[in-house]
Amino acid sequence: MYKSLFFLLIILFVVLTFAVEPMEIIKNYALNSGRIPYEGIEISILFDNPNFPRTSMVRVIANGKYVVRRDYLSPPFMVGKIKIDNGKFQYDFDPKKNLVRISPSSNAFLNRDEINQRINLVRRNFYAKLEGEEVYLGRKVYVLSVTSVYTKKLVLKLWIDKDKYVPLRIDKYNGDGILVGRVMFVEINFNPKISDELFDLNILKDKDVKIEETRLKEEKLENIDVPLNFTLGYSLIKHYTIWEKEDRFTHYFKYTDGLNDASLFKGLMPFNLPGKPINIDDFHVFYDSNILWKSISWLDGDKFYLLIGDFPKDYLNKIISAFVKPSVIK
Repeated sequence: MYKSLFFLLIILFVVLTFAVEPMEIIKNYALNSGRIPYEGIEISILFDNPNFPRTSMVRVIANGKYVVRRDYLSPPFMVGKIKIDNGKFQYDFDPKKNLVRISPSSNAFLNRDEINQRINLVRRNFYAKLEGEEVYLGRKVYVLSVTSVYTKKLVLKLWIDKDKYVPLRIDKYNGDGILVGRVMFVEINFNPKISDELFDLNILKDKDVKIEETRLKEEKLENIDVPLNFTLGYSLIKHYTIWEKEDRFTHYFKYTDGLNDASLFKGLMPFNLPGKPINIDDFHVFYDSNILWKSISWLDGDKFYLLIGDFPKDYLNKIISAFVKPSVIK
């Protein structure tokens, strides 16, 4: 009797523990991104060279309105770099060049509509599985794996704080299922005493600091002549114009599958790629690849195109055929 009751309690505990909907965890993670006050030390590892992976370390400070990232240990060209995001603009200060670049806010501060749009894409394009729970940095975390419904390959593995829904570790796999990067906290504090002075943009008041504002302007998703969707579940979410010289503009179209972004650039000026022209099926394109993304460039009349994204190699012909028609191939 007691033994049966004991096993029943264990089963009930297991059921309650793992009854959490994985997509709800991801949604809460998206809703809390950039909005939870904390400070910590974050390490990023890029496995582009198996013998000598690139590693950087930053101190991250957030108060729910601002996120500051200050380089703590990075490659020499980035030492001392500071990034401040206030939800509207992102300020990148490079002390080596004494230059501040001002650009639109990063994904740390998506609004609710943008979050819901991405979550719907994630639900459509990925399968999330709750692997279990662990203790990481002394905190309870959910461990989730995320797999593409198209390639059946692992895309992400996440260690998400069970209380704050902040990711304490993320393992990133590319479209070909290869582990390419890891971002993880080695120290984190969710009850920091943060002074507002940390977020003062005093660097903008320094007369010796050069300021470079982005020439990026967001446009409406109307009267566009590019696909709204393409294979692997990518959907168009943003359209920008970038001012170039001689009153020329490059159009920048941002696509996402919910987790990965892809960028399409269209303009009157050629894009310089390190790759060589190759044939993919019947399409003659410039193509360059590394472990993180693929770069594909082609010419249509007097318009130059460049598509950059993390695409599996065996999907390249389908992706190119969504943008390039045989009649435009030179």
